[in-house]
Amino acid sequence: MAAPTTFFYVYTPCCGADPIFFKAGPSGIVPGTYDKVFIYEGAVDGPGYGGLYINQCYSVTIAELGTLPPPAPQNSTQYSFLNVVPSPGISNLFPINVNSPDCFGLECPPCPQVCYLLISCDFTTVPFTTTTDLSAYVGQSIEISTPDIGTICVQVQIAPPTVTCNNSIPVVYVDPCVCECICYSIIATSKDCVYINCDGELVQTGFLNGSEIQICSKTYPYFPGLDIQKPFYVIDNGLCINGECSVLCYQLQDCEGKLPDIYSNKTSLGSYAILGQIVTLLEYPGVCWEVIDTSDCDCAIDVTVVKSFDDCPTCLGTPKYKLTNCDTPTTIVYTTTDLSAYVNQVIIRLDCPGCWLVEEVDLIPSDVAIVVDASYIDCIECARIYYLLEDCSGYLPNAITYTDLSAYVGSVIKLEYCPETCWEVSITLNATNAGEVVFIDQEYLNCDTCLDTLPCICTTVRNDDTTVVSNEYRYLDCDHNVQNFTLLFGETSPKFCIVAWQYNHPTTDYVETFGECTLDTSVWTCPAPIYPRRFIRPGYFVPTCSIEKFEKITCKAAEAMYKKVLEQRYGISNCCPDDDNKWLIKKELIDLAGLVDPNYTCTAIQSCCNEAPNCGCTPLKTCNS
Repeated sequence: MAAPTTFFYVYTPCCGADPIFFKAGPSGIVPGTYDKVFIYEGAVDGPGYGGLYINQCYSVTIAELGTLPPPAPQNSTQYSFLNVVPSPGISNLFPINVNSPDCFGLECPPCPQVCYLLISCDFTTVPFTTTTDLSAYVGQSIEISTPDIGTICVQVQIAPPTVTCNNSIPVVYVDPCVCECICYSIIATSKDCVYINCDGELVQTGFLNGSEIQICSKTYPYFPGLDIQKPFYVIDNGLCINGECSVLCYQLQDCEGKLPDIYSNKTSLGSYAILGQIVTLLEYPGVCWEVIDTSDCDCAIDVTVVKSFDDCPTCLGTPKYKLTNCDTPTTIVYTTTDLSAYVNQVIIRLDCPGCWLVEEVDLIPSDVAIVVDASYIDCIECARIYYLLEDCSGYLPNAITYTDLSAYVGSVIKLEYCPETCWEVSITLNATNAGEVVFIDQEYLNCDTCLDTLPCICTTVRNDDTTVVSNEYRYLDCDHNVQNFTLLFGETSPKFCIVAWQYNHPTTDYVETFGECTLDTSVWTCPAPIYPRRFIRPGYFVPTCSIEKFEKITCKAAEAMYKKVLEQRYGISNCCPDDDNKWLIKKELIDLAGLVDPNYTCTAIQSCCNEAPNCGCTPLKTCNS
């Protein structure tokens, strides 16, 4: 007797995909439950009972065991593993009559257009859908073009049932392209994260709870369920290797820069690096570390995070300071204002007069905002009043002094060591290089009235600077106007009248002066040159030398004395003092010779050395010295 025939149900999706097989229930094959089209109305979103999809139509037939090729069951063992065919009471499977808009009872309805989900590789745009036929490129990377978005590289996927195609965009295929598979670190709170893995498959992670995850994706992660009020962080960690993220390394830098950097490949450090947080470690108590991604992980160590902070100052704690008044030490102010640059110094606060010594402390009972106006090394320096001296000519640098110039504030004075210029006096808080000055006890209303008292000197200057082609010069003329000129190397200026220099080169210039200028019809002019004149009179003679020699020595000595006067009176240095000293000595010698009486009668003297007579009356001659 032949064995009974075994039948099973074949559920073929009306719009593509592989058929699904079910075994008969306890009652066997039930007439009327096949050769029809059914719609699955199960309550499960996505693949439901046996792999059926909700709201999809299936053509149901029956087949004899072993008559269909695999994966259909071929024997009783395979048949036994099949799910029991769903029934209306179990899984809400109902036949649909011919009037249904979804399924037409005995025949499958027309299939809708396939909806494709396109995800850009670099997040040029959010994922979007299209009904353009891209069936040949599912799971691949292609370059497409759209009127609104332009040309981009995307990954192509069949849109899952949860994605609607209501706002699909027509696209045009351009060329193949490559989406690299990149390791992303993600921190987010979202329903799920959608991406394409290294095998080209669509992945939905499920709910993200704010902890760090790492994925390998050909597309930038997309968060369709993300609450825009909640932040999310995505970090590109570089290419994946064999579909997996490489071991990451983190560099930890001491917030205060006192300790060398350390390295660790502990995975939990990733979230702190993504969020830009500062951590404290069990292994280094009291030290705050900034976590930074790095590719170099030499000498990596294991670390244990104790606590995290938003930034270094929060981790380190706000520094606290005590300010003690120099005059009344019982007057103390506390602050958290950053005074780290003034610790153990004394500051001035114009909002609260007096000098205050700054110290760093651990605890403070109150907090007062502080504005620092000036700082000093100690209370003595702070207690002084400082005066700023500004050169009226603009030539000399400013000077600062604590010499009492209170009577001259706002006025102009001269200094004893520098009488050739004038100084405007004002009060300053700056004590840099402050010292004492000796001033001339005379006050001027302003710079012009003081400069009017300075001599107007006829001057020339020669540029002896061998390191330049030319030099610029600037000076105040006798009407206090600024004048400029340029000299080439070796060039000498014409004579000009000057009150004070504003810019010159005293270390290389050769300056000559020719006396004071005179004002002639509102024009300052140099004095006329004085040429030596010889007075001829009967009996004119000079002692010991010829008249020409005597006059030359006398004139040279007079010039040397004049240069000494200029140096002592106006500070104009002499570049050749040795030559001048020679002429001064010659002048002294001829003056001594001139003291000899030419009418003196020389008498012989006795010499113990048996020398010739008149040896003690040798005429004094100095002209050849």
